[in-house]
Amino acid sequence: MLDQSVLQAEVYLAVLAEEGSFSKAAKRLNTAQPFLTKKIGEVERDMLKVKIFERSTRRVELTEVGRVIVPEIQLAMRQAELAWDLAGYHGRLMHGPIRVGYSPYTHDAMLRILYQLDISEFEVQRVMSADSPEPRLVFSSRGTPELIDRVLRGRLHASLGIHPIYSKQLWVVPLASEQFCVCLPKGHALAQHSTIAARDLHGWPVSFIPRDMHPAFYDQTTEYIRSTGAQPEYHEVNSEKHAIEIVAHGFGIALLPHSASRLSRPGVVFKSITDRYLKIETALFARRDLMQGVLKDFAHFLAVKLQGVKPIW
Repeated sequence: MLDQSVLQAEVYLAVLAEEGSFSKAAKRLNTAQPFLTKKIGEVERDMLKVKIFERSTRRVELTEVGRVIVPEIQLAMRQAELAWDLAGYHGRLMHGPIRVGYSPYTHDAMLRILYQLDISEFEVQRVMSADSPEPRLVFSSRGTPELIDRVLRGRLHASLGIHPIYSKQLWVVPLASEQFCVCLPKGHALAQHSTIAARDLHGWPVSFIPRDMHPAFYDQTTEYIRSTGAQPEYHEVNSEKHAIEIVAHGFGIALLPHSASRLSRPGVVFKSITDRYLKIETALFARRDLMQGVLKDFAHFLAVKLQGVKPIW
């Protein structure tokens, strides 16, 4: 087993490589720069007997050997951090609230069920003491990539996200599919159409989600629209309400989930998009290797409850 001095040396090497500066690394490590400089020198000279960093007046860079060694150290540290997260996960599962995430694109009908769930049957299995914290179910709303990361790290027990979801480490079950609609000013040329096709978006300024909210979903959607021959001018907008306000003030149109039409306000209309391949698919996911015992029962219970939802689009 590695002793504490080796583990400490690994931390110093990894942080210095990430920061590229002794002063920045020392600040992050909450230590003095001369101390860190001395320690790195000792690691190179006495422990590894090879030079890891090239020093200059402006920046610290990895040597050829360093470029081989340090990524392996960083990978080991990430795995160690993950192990601690998963250890905490098991403690939270048995003693704290069940934590469930959901995407901002999750339909209201699903959220109503989620927030009204009675999980008392799982509490009997899970709670080991009378003073376990309340509430039993805690929710977190994030973009799908962040939800995936939190589930993989054990910070969420399960989550609702938007396809595509790429990870062999996840158990994923599809729940529902929702078509898109277009929000338009009442006087807009397309507002006279009974329905709209994706190709009709060509040339218009279109409010849509920021790409970093879910890059795979964003690219899948915009690539399909491009395949129809349409080339809209996309503007990134974080919320459905904000997008509708932009439309109401006459600044373009918005591509939204069909359920956003519930937010209707004076001066705008919503039109369905006829392309059947242009849709939002919601799925439930959890770590595959943790799908056992209480979590497995809870995830299956949640899937059954939410698969029964049939929203009216």
